Amino acid sequence: MSSKILLQFFLLSVLIIISTIFYFKYVHKSNFELKIEENNQIVKEGENKIKRNLVKDIKYESYDNQGNVYIIQSDTGEFNDKNKDIIFMTNVNAVINFTNGTSVKLQSNHAKYNTSNNDTNFIKNVNLDYLSHKVRSENLDIFFKDNKLEAYNDLDYKNLDLSLIADKVEIDLLTKDAKIYMFDKEKKIKATYKN
Repeated sequence: MSSKILLQFFLLSVLIIISTIFYFKYVHKSNFELKIEENNQIVKEGENKIKRNLVKDIKYESYDNQGNVYIIQSDTGEFNDKNKDIIFMTNVNAVINFTNGTSVKLQSNHAKYNTSNNDTNFIKNVNLDYLSHKVRSENLDIFFKDNKLEAYNDLDYKNLDLSLIADKVEIDLLTKDAKIYMFDKEKKIKATYKN
């Protein structure tokens, strides 16, 4: 090989090495740092958004025209961005105090509460206690406009002398009448009577 070609090859190699070092030291690193900075900004914006909508130690109290009181409280709640009347609650306790002195106590892991009409959807590990009646289910909905309570999904009902396993129970909050049934009409409600 001639010395001229060798010199050109050497200069080309040096140029490639310098370009590569320059790229990885300045261009690639700054893009990497820029991406990290953008991701951190997105995370910070997300954290701010959660903090802005998250409320701790919530308590709502409302009265109906008969004088009954509904109190619902939770450890935390998050307001819905699309509907400001809806709040998603965690570690929920609620009570309905009737004017006759009786009360319904409710507990659940989560609830979706409508602040404008008090309708509440209790979700996961729901427990209801009313006098000697105990209801356990995965879901329980209260509709105050219709004066109705519905419990469903893994429903277990117990009182002093009866234990029922069914799909759903509907209770009229005014008359205290209850309807218990299965979703599949072919299946039967399982009842156990205590002596």
